[in-house]
Amino acid sequence: MSHLGRKLYHVLGGAGLLAVWFALGRPRAFYAYAALLAAALLFDAARFALPRFNAWAMANLRALLRAGEERTFTGSPAYIAGVALALLIFPEPQAVAAVLFLAVGDVSATTVGERWGRHRVGAKSLEGTAAFFAAACLAGLAARAALGGPPAGAVVAGAWCSALVELFLPKFANDNLVIPLVAALAMTLLSPGPA
Repeated sequence: MSHLGRKLYHVLGGAGLLAVWFALGRPRAFYAYAALLAAALLFDAARFALPRFNAWAMANLRALLRAGEERTFTGSPAYIAGVALALLIFPEPQAVAAVLFLAVGDVSATTVGERWGRHRVGAKSLEGTAAFFAAACLAGLAARAALGGPPAGAVVAGAWCSALVELFLPKFANDNLVIPLVAALAMTLLSPGPA
């Protein structure tokens, strides 16, 4: 399994951002997310402005930075923004499930796709997409059991939508931003409104 540190960072990042949400509550969590987003953007800006710092970061933070990110933003700002926006815009149970889809689904897709991916769709694999969908369903249904929220069918549909986003999203777009928003939107649209 390659990129283990990056995969752990992805899963723990989602869990950590949700922990901030539940520990601080809505208004204070957004201040924390804004501070984290600013720190991530400042880190990238410092890398771009200071070539020696960038070289050090690329050499020593390989668990967080991937080859090719020398002159591009890391996924962290988009990840933080995607989580924060999902929690701001959508009902909490749908947003929490969507964040879990991102945290576990993306890692599952990468892990399975790298190891067993045979049926390619561009750079992705159908096997990785199936792993994303299965992991997202499990995480979403576990969140539903813990928090209540959307019907099981809406959770499955949200997991399916997010798996398709992961598979087909163009390379220039960032799935860390798009997945939680699309998944939360799908679950919200498929959930009954207040009576």
